Amino acid sequence: MIYNILLFLLSPLLLAYYLFRLATGKEDPVHWRERFGYFPPLSGAREQKSFWVHAVSVGEVMAAKPILRELRKRHPEAFLLLTTTTRGGREVAQGVAEASAVAYFPLDFPWAVSRALRAIGPDALLLMEWEIWPNFLAAAKKQGAKVMVLNGRISDKGLRRGLKAQAFMKSGLACVDLFAMQSDEDVRRAGLVGAPREKVQMFGNTKFDESATMLSAEERTKLREELGIPQDAPVWICGSTRDGKEGIPDEELLVAEAAKRVRERFAGLVLIVAPRHLERVETVKAHLPGAAQRSKGECGPTLILDTFGELGRVYAIADIAFVGGSLAPWGGQSVFQPLAQGVPALFGPNMNNQRDIAALAVAEGVGEQVMDAAGLASAVSRWLALSGQERATSAVKARALIERNQGVSAKCMDALESLLGR
Repeated sequence: MIYNILLFLLSPLLLAYYLFRLATGKEDPVHWRERFGYFPPLSGAREQKSFWVHAVSVGEVMAAKPILRELRKRHPEAFLLLTTTTRGGREVAQGVAEASAVAYFPLDFPWAVSRALRAIGPDALLLMEWEIWPNFLAAAKKQGAKVMVLNGRISDKGLRRGLKAQAFMKSGLACVDLFAMQSDEDVRRAGLVGAPREKVQMFGNTKFDESATMLSAEERTKLREELGIPQDAPVWICGSTRDGKEGIPDEELLVAEAAKRVRERFAGLVLIVAPRHLERVETVKAHLPGAAQRSKGECGPTLILDTFGELGRVYAIADIAFVGGSLAPWGGQSVFQPLAQGVPALFGPNMNNQRDIAALAVAEGVGEQVMDAAGLASAVSRWLALSGQERATSAVKARALIERNQGVSAKCMDALESLLGR
């Protein structure tokens, strides 16, 4: 009751916020009504078995892809709805072949979620990572849907918020049939914020299942040629770099400083920077004077990868990678992509969103934490100085780390089948 009163009081601000985003071009003008439960006609949604998978943004969509593949394999005729919260997440989701339809997740107003759920009539809701919306979950359970949290993760910030909001979240948490968490620590945290402990289990991380196979030597050679990079040039890729926060400069500025030091020893270094948010490209260009842009077909010793969805593949040509969102305190971005291509990963001290894979990478000797631009330069130089045999050994270890942790998605779907009574 208190939750809905607060939601009602905040509704004018929420509406004003989305209208502002719409007016300034930050909101999708074609699909924004979906946020209020007005979904387009979804042919077949209620005529056949249906599953609703929700993934907030790009990272969660990537974690959901192996789940959707497994769902489609087991239920080839089912209707699979994939929803996101962010515009970037939706753009990635639209490329997921297994999804029958893609939409924005509705705001948690009772009338909005009820309208959206009536359009789908899902047999099960699969919520990636930790999406607890009391009105949505209550309405779904009223319709008879099973509810699972998959790839469950509670960050440091999420833990603080969860402890403060237990009274509001209690009813939503009670609606979940199973919490499939990434790690033992996430299991512990789920209990602390109020998840019924008998419903919480450790399953692992589905992102291991999404990790692509390594590109072959021929494919790497071809990709270097496509990007205009000499075959013998050392390559350092900085992926998903973020803007500054809490007194830390934009990460590209720190990368530029580190690259200047590395080039004193490795003059032929090719630096590739892929900002997390493409709307920051002009800012990134200002931080990297003279940088070429991938979208314009340009080549050069410094390249901005400003095309959508290429980073995971481009990591394959790197000798060493840096994963952004970790020097500035954003919680860290995906370490899976470079490791999947056999590339060691460097990252800053702020990795609470990726703590488990980061710890595994360090323990395996294919990951390393750095604290600042000087530490980054030192680590990059050290990795570039390795012999060919040492690099080959690191590549094998990185890929092995990925492969021995796979199979989580199938395990999650086995649990879903059990919930559905099959």
